[in-house]
Amino acid sequence: MNRFLLPLALLGFAASAPAFAEDFEGPYAGAQAGVALLHVEGSILTGPVDRTDETGYGAAVLGYRMKAGGVVLGVEGDAGVHVDGGDARYGVSAIAGLPIGSNSLVYGRVGYAWHEGLPADVGKGLTFGGGFETRLTGAVNVRLDYKYLDLGETNFPDNTLSYTGHEVTAGFIVGF
Repeated sequence: MNRFLLPLALLGFAASAPAFAEDFEGPYAGAQAGVALLHVEGSILTGPVDRTDETGYGAAVLGYRMKAGGVVLGVEGDAGVHVDGGDARYGVSAIAGLPIGSNSLVYGRVGYAWHEGLPADVGKGLTFGGGFETRLTGAVNVRLDYKYLDLGETNFPDNTLSYTGHEVTAGFIVGF
């Protein structure tokens, strides 16, 4: 019986919280999961390289948004881990979005990301993408999110490799 108290309390809190999704303002936290692709392309002494690794990916997000006229602006940080290999990936993004009705938001992002487990001179760079978020209930939203990551390039004599990534995730966001 006691194991049901915490989930019921959290559900009650979410249902009674201000309608976060209606105005998309204030602090929020959440969790996302999906797939991450890391693409390495270039050439080394032994010939061309063109490899894509795919893995599961999970992340926590924390952010703040506010309305500016008819636009929603914010900042969001995320930290996650790849299932295969356990490499960490974290970043920070500026968010700009347009509300669709009173319950949904379509948004774009631009920021900077770090990816561990890559050669020392790469693993950090520009990230951009976008997504869609809609209210599930009370202060709880669901979202679909896409990120492109430009993780840098190694340049040595006869060795040039470019590292890029893609992440597609779905998750829950809770406003507070």
